Amino acid sequence: MPISSEKRARYPANWLDIRAHILARAGNRCEKCKAPNHERIARGCDDDANTYMLDTADVYDADTGQHLGKCRMSDYSVARMVDVVLTIAHIHDPDPANCADDNLMALCQRCHNKHDAPMRTVNARATRRARLAVGDLFEVEQRAQAEEGQ
Repeated sequence: MPISSEKRARYPANWLDIRAHILARAGNRCEKCKAPNHERIARGCDDDANTYMLDTADVYDADTGQHLGKCRMSDYSVARMVDVVLTIAHIHDPDPANCADDNLMALCQRCHNKHDAPMRTVNARATRRARLAVGDLFEVEQRAQAEEGQ
């Protein structure tokens, strides 16, 4: 994921070197599904859901990276074409300053989003709750002002 401007200062100054190290360690492939960085892949659907295909006609399990064999491209059900871009995920500790090797993984967009989904759900719930609370405060204040005006 791109680093948001408000979090950029929390990353170490040598983040680009750390990123390059993690990508090299991963062989420039997603460490979960093994999708190759900067390649265009076909994500499967229907009977081919949870798989992806390379332009070599090799098909892989989209969760484990296990090679499932070759398939004629005309027999593969394509959901969409995707350009793989590896990102570096903080696996155990989401603190951007924690750049220990065992806390970082090179992940494709799909795997990174799956990893971050529970955290995003919690954050979204907290954001909605905070918005409602602010709305309630204004509503209470408006009612009080309306009652004073009567």
